[in-house]
Amino acid sequence: MIIDGHAHLGGEYKDLPSIISALDNAGADKVVLCPADTARPRSMPLPVLAGKIPDKELSFSVNRLLRATSARRKTEQYIESGNEEVFKIAGLSAGRVIQFYWADMRRNGLIDELDLKFKLWNYKGIKLHQSVHPFKFNSSFNDLADYAAARNLPLFIHLHSRNEIIDFISVAQNHKTIFITGHLIGLDLFVAHKQSVGDNIFFDISCPQLVSTRLIKHALKEFGPRRLTMGSDTPYGKNNVSLIISRVRNLGLPDAEKEMILGNNLKNILML
Repeated sequence: MIIDGHAHLGGEYKDLPSIISALDNAGADKVVLCPADTARPRSMPLPVLAGKIPDKELSFSVNRLLRATSARRKTEQYIESGNEEVFKIAGLSAGRVIQFYWADMRRNGLIDELDLKFKLWNYKGIKLHQSVHPFKFNSSFNDLADYAAARNLPLFIHLHSRNEIIDFISVAQNHKTIFITGHLIGLDLFVAHKQSVGDNIFFDISCPQLVSTRLIKHALKEFGPRRLTMGSDTPYGKNNVSLIISRVRNLGLPDAEKEMILGNNLKNILML
């Protein structure tokens, strides 16, 4: 099974017909979908930097830009309506669209809100984004992690800074929650603190323009194929789902290990 494990509503995934077409053209079975930060009717072009500077950690620079633009542009209302739109699309998709609910840790009564939407929508995971919605790893995060674990919901998290990655590693080992960290952000820190990185932490390898093959191979060497999940980060970049599938298939791995990254790891996490 091939699963695009991290994508947003917009661009090539702007509506259900577009999503089905993009998945079929790429030979993918399913997509894990959440809203974008704002309306994205077209793909957002990204420079292809991964091949030019394969050893450089690009994500922290991107994170600073994201935080600055998010502060200027109100994202809360769009993300909230986007969650509902993803729910509607997933319900009409015959199982090909898997909803992850994008949550804002700063909201009062978040757990009650999540529980209500879970009962109504039966979403399959929760997404947090520290660059768009700044938060700390405090008691509120612990409550959310426990909530997710109790309902077998993986928690996808886009981490913002090096200090917050270290805080996350420290906190994550106290939970049974399945965490998926986005974009191999701070991989060097996860490697440096490897003894504290539990088996409940997985690594998303999107997006192909910013995450190099060399970085993916480093993650493979340190954590193995069972801990990596494939994602496109559509619509941030063009033709991403085909690009990332091709990237995985050309890693020189045995077929069984390629299949883990292409979708079987997520299939197990999501109990599909």
